[in-house]
Amino acid sequence: MKKLLLLMALILCVHTTAFGASHNSITKYQHLKNGASLAAASLEITPYNEIETGASIIITFSNATVFSQDILDGTCTDSRRKGYRPGGYQYANDGIQWDRSDSFFDFMPNVGSSELPYYIRRINDEQIEVRLINLPDNYANGTLEDINGSKKAPYYSIPLVVYADIEGGEGEVGIRVDSNGTSISDMGYEKVNGSASQTTTVKESSAETTTHQTETKSDNTANAEKLSNKVEVQIGAYTISVNGRSVALDSPAYIQGAGSTMLPLRAVSQGVVGSDDCVSWDASAKTAVISYGGNTVSFTAGSDKAVINGKSVTMANGVKAEIVNSRMFVPFRALGEALGADVSWIADTKTAVFN
Repeated sequence: MKKLLLLMALILCVHTTAFGASHNSITKYQHLKNGASLAAASLEITPYNEIETGASIIITFSNATVFSQDILDGTCTDSRRKGYRPGGYQYANDGIQWDRSDSFFDFMPNVGSSELPYYIRRINDEQIEVRLINLPDNYANGTLEDINGSKKAPYYSIPLVVYADIEGGEGEVGIRVDSNGTSISDMGYEKVNGSASQTTTVKESSAETTTHQTETKSDNTANAEKLSNKVEVQIGAYTISVNGRSVALDSPAYIQGAGSTMLPLRAVSQGVVGSDDCVSWDASAKTAVISYGGNTVSFTAGSDKAVINGKSVTMANGVKAEIVNSRMFVPFRALGEALGADVSWIADTKTAVFN
C-alpha cells in the first residue's frame, strides 16, 4: 500500500509589478496520496500592470501529470478518469463561460465578480498554457466597481490541474511559472511537501518582465545596427521564415523548460543573420560567438550566462544554451535582444518572431 504523502496542495498568491520583484507564498493545507488531484488548489494572480489581448502564461509541473484536455474542458463523460469533474476546470462564473473571443469590456460587465477569465490548454504531461483575458492598465490593481460593482482587485484564479505522479509513492511536486512575455513575474520551481501546519515563504523573484513583450530589450546592446531581418521560428518545424523566404533546418526549434525557445546555431548563419562569417565556434570551450552590426553575443553550452558586448549577463527564466544530438542550440530571445531585435511570441502557432 502506498504511503501517505507528506504532500500539500498549493494556494499561491502572486503579486507582480513590471520591472520589480514579486513575493510568492505557498500554503500547504491538504494531505494527498500519490495519484490524487491537486486541482482543489489554485494559482492566484493579481496583476499590477496591463495584460494585453492574446496574453498567456506557461505553467510547468514536476512529479505530476496534467489532466487530459477533455477533462479540462468538461467534455469527458467517464467519471473513472483521473481528475474527472463534471463541467471541467475552465473558467465559469454564475454559469457564464469565456469563449476566448470576448475582450475585457465585452465580458466583465456580465459577471458580478473580480475573477478574470482564463482558458487552460494542455501542452503535454508536464505543461499547460493558460490564456488570459486582457486587463486594461487603469483597472490593474484597482477595482471593477464601475464595470460590474465588484470592489475587489481583479485577479486570475487558476486551478492546478494535475495529479501527483511520484515514483516510489512519496516525494515532492513542483510548479514553475513562465511569464511568456506578460507583466506577470516568472517563478522558479516551488516544491510542495512538508507538514500540515507548515507555511513556507519563498525568496522574491528578481525576474524583470514587461507587459509589452516586444519592448523587452537588453541594457547591454550597443548603439549599433539593429538586426533588420524579420524571422519567424515555429516550434517543431524544419524550416524558418526569413523576410518571407523559407530556410531549411536540420534540427527544429524546441521549448526548454517553462517556455524558452531554443534555436539551432546553424540557423543563425543560414538565415537569422544570414552570413557564414557571423558565427564562430570554439569546440574546446563549447562556446559560440555571434556578431552583427557591431554587437556580439556569446553562448556557452551548459551556462545560463550570455556575454553581450563583453559583459556577462544572466539570461531570464534559467534558460541555458545546450548541445542536443551533437548540435548547439541558443536561446532565441536572448539572441534577438542582444542583436537589437524586437522579440515576440505568437501563442496560437507556437511561433517566436524577430521583428
